[in-house]
Amino acid sequence: MPAVTAWEEVADRIWVRRYDPFDVNVTVVAGTHGVLLADTRTSLHEAAEVRRHLAELPVTAPTAVALTHAHLDHSLGAGAFPGVPLYASRGCRETLTRHGVAERERWLSWLDEEHHAHLRASPIPVPDHLVEARHRIDLGDRDVDLLLLGHGHTDHDLVLHVPDAAAVLAGDLVEVGAPPAFEDAFPFEWPATLARLEALEAEVVVPGHGAPTSQALLSIRRQQHAHLAALCREALGGVRSAASVLVMSPFPEDTTRVALDRAAATTGRRAPDA
Repeated sequence: MPAVTAWEEVADRIWVRRYDPFDVNVTVVAGTHGVLLADTRTSLHEAAEVRRHLAELPVTAPTAVALTHAHLDHSLGAGAFPGVPLYASRGCRETLTRHGVAERERWLSWLDEEHHAHLRASPIPVPDHLVEARHRIDLGDRDVDLLLLGHGHTDHDLVLHVPDAAAVLAGDLVEVGAPPAFEDAFPFEWPATLARLEALEAEVVVPGHGAPTSQALLSIRRQQHAHLAALCREALGGVRSAASVLVMSPFPEDTTRVALDRAAATTGRRAPDA
């Protein structure tokens, strides 16, 4: 599957490449004594393409791989880097262990058949370096901080912060060119998590999908999520109709329906009928 873009150096020795399907980002962070690869695409086949493309960069092979979260478009290619330390949150590993096989079957049900054999041939990854709250990876002349800032897109979103480059890899806490995905999300907690991300004062924000962006867009996304959370809270409290939430939401109607359902599910309430 072709890349959407070539490698783009978005900050000093930080390269991002966007790939079909899903316009998903793969990021490389290089230091004098190590190379970190963030996210691995949807299969061993797709990750092998990433390995070939790495030869275009002035870097060695990855010395560490990190998964921003368990969703298979980010994680299922991890097996293409055997023997390389695989970093993820504990929640990511638990999600992959408990639900990875079933999730792969679900993906098979809606992905084109051309992808089926590649998905079936890709083992569910088992991260072997777990991040509880914060972990620092030493790449020689620079560090990368792996941070759990709170629930948002999932209950285990891992953020990668490169302080010397004023850059963050946000995973699917931030998407560009598409609305946020709420299927496994925590709508009431997402705004506060984005506020913590914003507090890192990054100049470069690499989203999970779409073009790298800036602190300005991150601020807009936080405000949008806060607005939606307030609407959902009013709807679940009986103050506002679900129909009005759909109208006033900053996101498309189908996205908002999922968000409202998740807001109800994560608080033990029943979503009002739209």
